[in-house]
Amino acid sequence: MAYIKRGEFKDYRIWKDNSEWAGFIAYANATVNNPDVPIDEKLDVHLRGNQVHIYYKGGQILKITPRTRNFDSNYFYLKKEHQNIPRTWMEFMANDKLEELCKRKIEKEQCLSVVEAQKVFTGLKEKRDELIKIGTPETYFKKAGKVMDKWNQALLEEADGAHEERLLQQKISVCNRKGEETDFIVIDIEFSVTEDKSVGYHSEVYSHPRFDIIAVQPGKNFRLAVIELKKGIGATGLQRDGSFNKNTKSGVQDHINKFKDTLGSDRGYREFVQEMEGVLSAKVEFGILPKELEGVKIPVEKPEFYLAYAGSEMERFKKACDEIGQPCICIMDEQKPLLKL
Repeated sequence: MAYIKRGEFKDYRIWKDNSEWAGFIAYANATVNNPDVPIDEKLDVHLRGNQVHIYYKGGQILKITPRTRNFDSNYFYLKKEHQNIPRTWMEFMANDKLEELCKRKIEKEQCLSVVEAQKVFTGLKEKRDELIKIGTPETYFKKAGKVMDKWNQALLEEADGAHEERLLQQKISVCNRKGEETDFIVIDIEFSVTEDKSVGYHSEVYSHPRFDIIAVQPGKNFRLAVIELKKGIGATGLQRDGSFNKNTKSGVQDHINKFKDTLGSDRGYREFVQEMEGVLSAKVEFGILPKELEGVKIPVEKPEFYLAYAGSEMERFKKACDEIGQPCICIMDEQKPLLKL
């Protein structure tokens, strides 16, 4: 199946006033500009080809297609409620994948039977089906939000650094939409590079690399920026001598190389800029981004690559970036994380 670019949103039925989905999207959009809604409870709307994805606390609270609404039943799964068995293990048990359990050195006495494990997933889907039946946006998001609050809390209790980064990413997305407050207006998050070879910015070297944030820069004639977010030193590859380890997976050098080979490559950047201009235009038209951005054209220049950092070792991280000439955005306030140079 050919890659559907994010800027090629064609099914306008979703957005029409009489669409059964339009109310959900309008409700989600309204939370961003409502000062009474705390920042970590705002709903973040993004376009994904012919789908609309709405995010809450770093997870997808609703997926909308022209025909359906969906909620991932796995958000109902809490390890502590299921004998402390990780969801992936439970899935291997349900599908009788003994080889996968053996790889993880899971003893037989730690396992449920196939029937017991399958019953768990049947229960999750039943809960999901009941939730999706709710036709009123306010009620739906309230009930779905309670499910995701428990999921979020469980991950925070596990000190899941990746989830903490996703929480910050969503705050950045909803905070950086007005040019007078920020140097970057976020137009997309979690951009995964396609493996479709007909797309100029695909990679022969890396398997669909993902980039955290795509933004435009009002102060630079709306030039495109690709931003990789790091919360804490953990996955950066920063060594004691102040240099970045080139071999750290998903480290700073790894991200730079992936950018240069894909979205920032000579062969692919023009196509990527065109795709993101489509996203910007559609988001303005559908009320996700401010009307002031209507008619903005993104210049056909190579996107700039930035690192955004939040954490206690900011000074050391910034110094290491300066040493290699890598622009870094320091996030000083994680409750209102504006992207300021």
